[in-house]
Amino acid sequence: MPMNNSAYTENIIHKTGSSPFSLHKTIIEPGQNNALYLHCHPEAELFLLDTGSIDFYIGDDIFKLKPGDGIFIPQGMLHNAVRPQSCHGTIIYYAIVFSTEPMKKCFPKNSPFFEAITCHRRECIYTILSKRAENSKLLSYMREILSLYEITPSSCELSIQGYLFVCWQEIYNLHFSKFNNVSEDSGIRKDLFHSMDYIQEHYSDPLTLEHISKSAGYSVSYYCHSFKHLIGTTPFEYLNRIRIVKSCELLSSTNKKITEIASLVGFNNISYFNRTFYKIMGVTPSAYRKG
Repeated sequence: MPMNNSAYTENIIHKTGSSPFSLHKTIIEPGQNNALYLHCHPEAELFLLDTGSIDFYIGDDIFKLKPGDGIFIPQGMLHNAVRPQSCHGTIIYYAIVFSTEPMKKCFPKNSPFFEAITCHRRECIYTILSKRAENSKLLSYMREILSLYEITPSSCELSIQGYLFVCWQEIYNLHFSKFNNVSEDSGIRKDLFHSMDYIQEHYSDPLTLEHISKSAGYSVSYYCHSFKHLIGTTPFEYLNRIRIVKSCELLSSTNKKITEIASLVGFNNISYFNRTFYKIMGVTPSAYRKG
């Protein structure tokens, strides 16, 4: 998948031995509000929540996950997670980040499996809920991967890769098989990524939809429709998320006043900044700075 040169694209090679996947365990202590920083990567991801609860964001969609729940995140989609106000204890979760290249090589381009693998738009997200009976097999396969990894990852790379294929079959059966056509226009996506770069470079400026759509070479109406369809959020929701993440960096690393920080990241109204910050981060700016 073509990736934009985003400041939020992880500069990490997800590999285990010779295999293109990696597994991560994360523990969020009580008092930590930001459970997962805003980022994306060219690999797909299977996320499993073990302990606590989180609000998981992909684009402008929010998924409220409970212990035992998981979510499939298509490659290249911006995501982050915050602690909900109702959760006060420790949060533990696992992430299985894997390249889809080995799977692509197994199928011709006209195969529905290939189309599903290369799809990475909003409707490709799949929540894996423990209360949903049909998800029990997929969740058990994910836990099997995690148990193998805890033994000696390098000694069971083929087994883990095999389970990833099995997981993909389950996701296809449960979700992607219902799509009539999951292919997308890579040219449009490339133009949208260019405009996302433009937003990241000019987030502190008084941007308008005319400015942003012009950077992609489209009319405002076509640009907004395409952005929402392929990226999963509106251009201004994406812009606000960038601004809020930048404000988090300033809240954590400087002693600047909150009003000054709001202005520095492009908000000219402190009330709107506070509302937007709370919507995205789940806490107020002052609480984020303290926590």
